[in-house]
Amino acid sequence: MKRLLSLVLTAGILGFWAPSLIPAENQRIGFLINLGLMTKEGGAPNWLTLGAELMIPVGTILSFNPEVTVWGSNFEFRNYYVVPGALVNFRIGHFIFGAGAVRRFWFSTYANGSSSEKISPKFQVGYRSRNSRIALIVIPVSSEDFVSFGLALGLGF
Repeated sequence: MKRLLSLVLTAGILGFWAPSLIPAENQRIGFLINLGLMTKEGGAPNWLTLGAELMIPVGTILSFNPEVTVWGSNFEFRNYYVVPGALVNFRIGHFIFGAGAVRRFWFSTYANGSSSEKISPKFQVGYRSRNSRIALIVIPVSSEDFVSFGLALGLGF
């Protein structure tokens, strides 16, 4: 739990520090609630995902996005991952290309404590229109030697 807290705090500190490097030119900080589906190559298991993401503008075409997502195992939340991370997104019109890092922490009602994995890269390609976004996500998980694929729908505020 200490590692999760330190990762979230680090992402938050970087989020508040990064905008001071380049003026945001009258852009405001955004907030997204994401609902999606993740799976790994081969099609099983499937995880229902629910998460929150801050969009902190850094200039006119870049944003820094700290996030935290919960992946429910097989559409149940008795076993789940908590997945904090951060991305840098590059915007071209309505299209978004992002890269960053995430770390999965496994929690189960059947076992005491939790376990975590190594930090993994995260890539996403998306389309944003007004207050909504759709994104295709790829996370190569090196510790398990597989690739997770996903789709997330976000509603912004």
